Amino acid sequence: MASTLEHSSAQVAASPRGPSAADHVRFGVIVGLLGVAFWQILVRMYGSWFDVGTYMEHGILVVPAALYMAWTQLDQLRQTPVRPSGWGVALLAWGAGQAVLAIAAQWVWVSRMSFLISLVGAIAAVYGWPMVRRLMYPLGTLVLMVAPPTFVFDRLTLGLQLLASRLGEICLEALGYSVLREGNVLQMVGISLSVEEACSGIRSLLAILFMCVMYNFFFVRGNRMRGLILMMAIPIAILGNAGRIVASGIAGQFNHDLVQGATHEAFGYFSVIVAAFGCVGVHLGMLRIQKAWQAHHHA
Repeated sequence: MASTLEHSSAQVAASPRGPSAADHVRFGVIVGLLGVAFWQILVRMYGSWFDVGTYMEHGILVVPAALYMAWTQLDQLRQTPVRPSGWGVALLAWGAGQAVLAIAAQWVWVSRMSFLISLVGAIAAVYGWPMVRRLMYPLGTLVLMVAPPTFVFDRLTLGLQLLASRLGEICLEALGYSVLREGNVLQMVGISLSVEEACSGIRSLLAILFMCVMYNFFFVRGNRMRGLILMMAIPIAILGNAGRIVASGIAGQFNHDLVQGATHEAFGYFSVIVAAFGCVGVHLGMLRIQKAWQAHHHA
């Protein structure tokens, strides 16, 4: 009888448990220390969200969105077994070393990503990899609060500028307007449309990617479908921005003042809204195709 009780006690002790208050305290202390260590990096990243040159206005919404995603999984998180991993400590050390080297070399993006690496390491060290896997989507969303590397940003912006200019020229000519394109400048009767960096579509692309990530989490099931929607966000953003250029060109033929100022900015926000609805439309369309395919193969 005694041996049976001892065996049962050993099984209970060996069985995985959920997070305890002590685990939360340890994690809170580590995160607090990370906040102190990465304070300058975090402050500069926060400031970049309000820099008109980075087009990261959505950055201020990323952390609340990720926290809300995690909160919706609260019941599952409470049941996730705690298995602290020494690899989490290694990730913490990696993040610290990466931050030091990045600051010395002035690699802004690398230094900011080091904080996210350290955060994942803290979760793995205190709670274990099962918790990291459970929080993978909210943690991945946090990447969107970091502005892309400068060299990627510059090349992407230039490519989008030329593509948006070309699409705008094609659409305006198809509508019967006379257009002469010189690089990223569209010459029309009485007006000149210059597709600047802000009008290239990079701003709407980053914002639409964030909206698609949010939409995927709450309304889309299946990693394949989520991946397709994220990929479609890119051409949708490009087409939406081309629509903005076309609308500006047409409006400018009636009133030259409409191609600049508040009206021009309004066209930009409207194109983001239209592109967001376009992503939803793509999802609904893919669901219809999926149902039709399943019905055909099960018939």
